[in-house]
Amino acid sequence: MEREHLREDRIHGNAMYPVSVYPDIQQLNGDSILDCHWHDEMEFTMVTQGSAVFQIDMNRVEVKAGEAVFIHRGEIHAGYLMGDEPCIFSSIVFHSDLLGSHTFDAVQEKFIGPILRKSIQLPYHITADEAWGSEVLAYLKRIFADHASGTDTCEISTKAYLYLMLARMFEQRKVLPLKSSVNGGTPDKMERLKLVLSYIHKHYPEPLKLKDLADEANMSEGHFCRFFKKLVQKSPVDYINYYRVQQACAQLENTDHKIVDIAMDVGFEHLSYFITTFKKHKNTTPSQYRKIFSENMTLVPVTFTETLLV
Repeated sequence: MEREHLREDRIHGNAMYPVSVYPDIQQLNGDSILDCHWHDEMEFTMVTQGSAVFQIDMNRVEVKAGEAVFIHRGEIHAGYLMGDEPCIFSSIVFHSDLLGSHTFDAVQEKFIGPILRKSIQLPYHITADEAWGSEVLAYLKRIFADHASGTDTCEISTKAYLYLMLARMFEQRKVLPLKSSVNGGTPDKMERLKLVLSYIHKHYPEPLKLKDLADEANMSEGHFCRFFKKLVQKSPVDYINYYRVQQACAQLENTDHKIVDIAMDVGFEHLSYFITTFKKHKNTTPSQYRKIFSENMTLVPVTFTETLLV
C-alpha cells in the first residue's frame, strides 16, 4: 500500500529486545524537531529543555521541559519548536511484543489487549501536576539513566518500568466507543492523511499538483487544503517544500554533489527558489549548512542522521 512509504523504516532494537532509546535529541535548524511519520511501535518522548508542540493524529499537545508525551503504535506524529529556546528531548520506542507473554494471561486480557486494540485511550500528555504523572516521569527518567550508564540489568528494569508506567496510565484511561476517536478525528481521516503523505514522500522529486493530492484523499481541493493544514500544521505546498529541504539536507550531509544538482534531485526547478526555501526552513543557506555539518562531524564523532525521525 502507498501508506507504507510514510512508515518509518528504522529498526528499533532487535527481536530479543525490541527497544531503542534516543537521548538528548536536538534539531539545530528550523522550527521542526520531529518529522511527520508513524511506526508500529509505541513511544514515550520527554522534553528536557525548551518546549514543543507535538501533533499526534488530530491532537495537539504543548509539552514543556520535564513533561512527556505517549504515542501509540500507528499514530502519525510530528514535533514543532515552541518559543525561541532550543528544544532537547529523549525518546524510548518499543514494540508491543516486549509486553507479551508465552501464555494468554490476565495481564494480556485486562490491560495489554485493550491498549493494543485501542478500545481505550491512554493519556497523551504526561505532567507532574498529578501523582500518577510524577510516577510515570520518574520511571521514564530511570529508563534513560539506565540506558545511558549501560547497567547490567537495563533490559529487565526497562521492561518493569514500562509495565509500571502503563499501569499508572491505565488508571487514567478513557473507554472509547467502537469506531470512534478523540477530538472529532476518525480512523478514516488519518488513513487519508497517510495516503497523501505517502504520495508526497514517494513523488517529491516530481512536479506535484494540488489536484493530485486532493484526489488521493478523495476530497475537493479546498476541503483538502483545510484538512491537511489542520492535521499537519502546514499547507500542502509548505509541507512539500519542507520535505524536499529535508531530503536535500541528507544529500548535503552524505554526498559531495553540487548544490544545483541537489536542488534538481529533490524537486526544485530553480536554484534561487531552492536557496530561498532552504534558508526559510533551516535559517541558513545550503552551502553554509554543509560547512556547519562538516565541522560538527569533525568535532563530534557521531552520525547526525541518527538524531532524526525517532
